[in-house]
Amino acid sequence: MSYLKKAFPIFISVILLLSSTAIYRISIKAAKKISISQKTLSLMEGDSKKLSLKNISKKQKVVWSSSNEQIAVVSSNGKVTAKKVGKVKIMATVKKQKYSCNITVKKKVSQEVTKTEKDLTDGDVYYTTPNDYRTRKKDDSIYGEVKTLTYYSTTTEKERKLSVVLPPNYTEQKQYPVCYLLHGLGQDHTDWLNAKAPTIIGNMIDAGTAKEMILVLPNCRARANDAANPQDAFSLNNYQAFDNFINDLKDNVMPFIKENFSIKEGRENTAIAGFSMGGRTALYIGMSMQETFGFIGGFCPAPGLFAYSMNNVTEDGLFTKETFKLEDDYKDNTLLMVVAGKTDRIVGNIPATYHDALEENGTKHIWYKKSGGHDLNVMDNAFYNFAKRIFN
Repeated sequence: MSYLKKAFPIFISVILLLSSTAIYRISIKAAKKISISQKTLSLMEGDSKKLSLKNISKKQKVVWSSSNEQIAVVSSNGKVTAKKVGKVKIMATVKKQKYSCNITVKKKVSQEVTKTEKDLTDGDVYYTTPNDYRTRKKDDSIYGEVKTLTYYSTTTEKERKLSVVLPPNYTEQKQYPVCYLLHGLGQDHTDWLNAKAPTIIGNMIDAGTAKEMILVLPNCRARANDAANPQDAFSLNNYQAFDNFINDLKDNVMPFIKENFSIKEGRENTAIAGFSMGGRTALYIGMSMQETFGFIGGFCPAPGLFAYSMNNVTEDGLFTKETFKLEDDYKDNTLLMVVAGKTDRIVGNIPATYHDALEENGTKHIWYKKSGGHDLNVMDNAFYNFAKRIFN
């Protein structure tokens, strides 16, 4: 009995010691706080780096944001892409708690050799795309909603359709720049959907190679019979319907987009581009409305900007070669791009005549030729390289 009396205090002490050790271990584990993988970071222009949060469960939602998207952008999974020289704070928010990384973006020193003017026009070398830029990823959250809507056109006096591609996580609490994408001769508002524009822009926004933007895909055949694949596709009447779209765009489409979506206004937030007949129309509208569009792209643009005869159709031209230029107020603050297919047998040398006129008029622009004909590969490559450069 005396032995038990002596042993009991020792037994109690051991139990207390073990309990306190367990409690200590539990408290140490509980004390692990959420933290960001890096609190400071230095990047060169164009470089990327993945940030993450430590000690966070998979169920907890993380919202990433940048204090200045002009300097660096961050994707929904924490991938930071440096845009231009400066300092920026990248933040991760979990349950209203913010964790930040201070980033310094430095100027990237080019290692490239001096290129000749001829070199710079080779789209296969200097205007490339990632191999998977048209491949839809498994994570659907990086793609925005696609809406097909109806509006009333006072130009054609009928209801017309257009498609809108919203950026991922679109919210009325933000405003977004707008890019109008125009289709080819026999197509309609579905043309750029079939060309995978929603996938391309979703991948680009996620990778930080393009700004968040709204794509508007209208029907450019502004006449009563605006259906795709019309029997009179190669006719003056059909061509003039595309020219008439400038009125539908100004009077109906742009007001409709402004009324129904949260957009940034001003030419620095408004772009227009198109393929084939849509390329001709985009160049026509963009150069005619330079006060409205700060970014203009013509991809394999069709004839018609200058006088010509083809396919039993003769047109006087929407411009003369002398008037096809940027005005003094806009020549230094407009991105103008013309792209051609190296083996395009549909529009032939027409895009080069537009480039030559711009050259003769001293109008700065991007001009290159991409391997391919009048086809999807050239179309999508041009869109990628245009989207990469707009709204910056």
